[in-house]
Amino acid sequence: METDEFSHSLLEGITLLMRVSLQDLMGYIHRKGISMAQINVLYQLYYRGPCEVLAFSRMLALSPAGASQLIERMARQGWVERLDDPTDRRVRRVHLTEPGRQLAAESIAARNEWVARFGARLSSEEKQQAAQVFRLLAEKIED
Repeated sequence: METDEFSHSLLEGITLLMRVSLQDLMGYIHRKGISMAQINVLYQLYYRGPCEVLAFSRMLALSPAGASQLIERMARQGWVERLDDPTDRRVRRVHLTEPGRQLAAESIAARNEWVARFGARLSSEEKQQAAQVFRLLAEKIED
């Protein structure tokens, strides 16, 4: 396969996968009344644990004040809480509350349902082929 054909096929596949997946996620968060920035905060806390407010400023390309306001709105909704860092009282760390953890888990479950619906369209052989290709890509991307 020529490099141009590979590049075109890869970009086409990734673009389609991302577009459809993102549309599904956007529909879910819209129904739940969550913004994209808020779901990103929930995922960050769900997968990586508590972190400083300023980390969200960098991650979401917001000003420190904007990140602080976002976290404050989420705290008022009961999804997160800001607690003093036990090792440095000047630092406030953002933690998921149980409702925030549940919302993140529900969102992840909805994404998994999308994957299952997609997988149902594939034969066993196609699933094996796709899994092999995705494992190879993941391995090479990480290099």
